[in-house]
Amino acid sequence: MSNLYKANMRRILKNSIFVGGCVIAFVVTLAFTANLMGFTGRFEEMGPDRRMVFVSVAMLAFFTIFVPLYTNMEYRYGVIRNKILSGYSQKEVYFSHLFSHFTALAIMMLCYITGGIIGGARSPETLVISSLVLFFALCGYIATMMLVTMRIIKITLVSIFAFLILETSYVSVMVGNALMAFVLKGAAQDVGRIVYNCFAFGQWLVCTGLTDDVVKPGAFVQIVISVAVSAVMIGITTIGLNKRDLQ
Repeated sequence: MSNLYKANMRRILKNSIFVGGCVIAFVVTLAFTANLMGFTGRFEEMGPDRRMVFVSVAMLAFFTIFVPLYTNMEYRYGVIRNKILSGYSQKEVYFSHLFSHFTALAIMMLCYITGGIIGGARSPETLVISSLVLFFALCGYIATMMLVTMRIIKITLVSIFAFLILETSYVSVMVGNALMAFVLKGAAQDVGRIVYNCFAFGQWLVCTGLTDDVVKPGAFVQIVISVAVSAVMIGITTIGLNKRDLQ
């Protein structure tokens, strides 16, 4: 599988969409963190560290597009079929793509962090803890995107489902804010807090500091939740994967 992973990384690092995304991650994070646009009011009051975290939501949008697009393109051009004909299993192909996307995320996170540091972010919590929380949250999100990508071949349907997941994440978190603040109490609130942080969008909102304390389980718990989400998505995706017929 290591050869598949290396081949994927070579293609990703040459992919114009990914390279452009990394450049944008650096430039936009720098611009927002340093507030080069001169925004005033609440955005200015956030300070460099929180502004850095705030703009990181763009990576959620990027991987909503990039993960399905890149992997589905390999289906359409017969790359994945050729790998299977060469003796690799569909699970090996899946994991090589999954780990490649995780690595791509790590590279983009480095661009993001570099932009933030140059832009004036200095808090260790922002640079280390928040970045780790966001990394694992996005890994869970990528694993969810890969579930859709590996189970649906047609690019139109893949795109629809990918954006439905993003929209569902947003709506669920917005509804969750109201439920956690005004409805859920006691044990139900504890469960709600976990569910809320199962969404990468929810964890991003927690990291920005714009949410009520009731939805904050702590950075360690957030990472554990993200790892669990990744494990569940990987488990669902790989069930019977090798028996799937590639038409």
